[in-house]
Amino acid sequence: MKEIITNVDAGKYKFRIIDHSDENDGKTYKRNFKIGGNTYQDCVNVSIIYDTAGNPVSAKIPTLVHDPECSLSSTLDRGEGSIAIIKTLLRHVNSVIPTITLFEFEDMSNIECGTEEEKHRKRHRKRGTYAVPTALYYFSIAFNGITWYEKHFNAYYKSQTEHAKYRTKVEKFLTEEKMLPFDDFLRIAQPSEKIKDELELLYKEASSYKVFFDSIPHDDKCRLVRDWIASFMENRLNNIFFNKGWVIDVTKMDTPPEIPASLLTRKANQKNQKAGSRRKRVTKKSARYYCPKGRINLSRIAYDMGA
Repeated sequence: MKEIITNVDAGKYKFRIIDHSDENDGKTYKRNFKIGGNTYQDCVNVSIIYDTAGNPVSAKIPTLVHDPECSLSSTLDRGEGSIAIIKTLLRHVNSVIPTITLFEFEDMSNIECGTEEEKHRKRHRKRGTYAVPTALYYFSIAFNGITWYEKHFNAYYKSQTEHAKYRTKVEKFLTEEKMLPFDDFLRIAQPSEKIKDELELLYKEASSYKVFFDSIPHDDKCRLVRDWIASFMENRLNNIFFNKGWVIDVTKMDTPPEIPASLLTRKANQKNQKAGSRRKRVTKKSARYYCPKGRINLSRIAYDMGA
């Protein structure tokens, strides 16, 4: 057994990385990296898989967890701090094992999609519990056309080829697919009776699912979609979106993902047109990304972050 402890600076944050490896007959057969602070040392975890010759062949991110004390210095915030701690560990692993550039993970993300009143009322709930859990991956695809991991880490599904197919299918669903009659929408989504009339007005005025989602007022997104978005999106994205098989390439995770102009919000699209842009695709810096500022659960462990 061997353990190496390294303190790493990442902007205003300082993290402690613990590199633990097990060997047999001089060959490493198990290695694990974890990053955190003094109180919480295992906030993000990377496991390295070895072949029979003791060579590292792949890496997986089994768990992620956030706490303000995941940093040794400044309190870790829910937005950029959460992204920083993940990227810091992936860069460190790559620097120690240069052959490891790809990190596999499952997108099992959930968001606590509650109103401000509900969040205030449950502010002191037990850590790791959720007031109104909603599938973040479906929520993010519906309102942004991309997942949280795609947006912040340029993550892709399985391979670049498979990812291109996935992206094409998502764009077609949101912008080209004929919308179901509202009665069929109700049968699949099963929204609560108290919001049905509000949804019907927006749904029947929309020419596409993208227009429908864009038409939902910003302050009402959680209230109007949280109880049906998962069942509806699961039905419409069957064999399109998969939780397993996602990859972060450490050499490309800082490159903004390309987002089709058709998936931008109307306001962002108008701004782009006024600027005289003729590009068919734009970077995330040109796009407006919506994510409720609440508690997120990624990879089965409580994770707290903002948009």
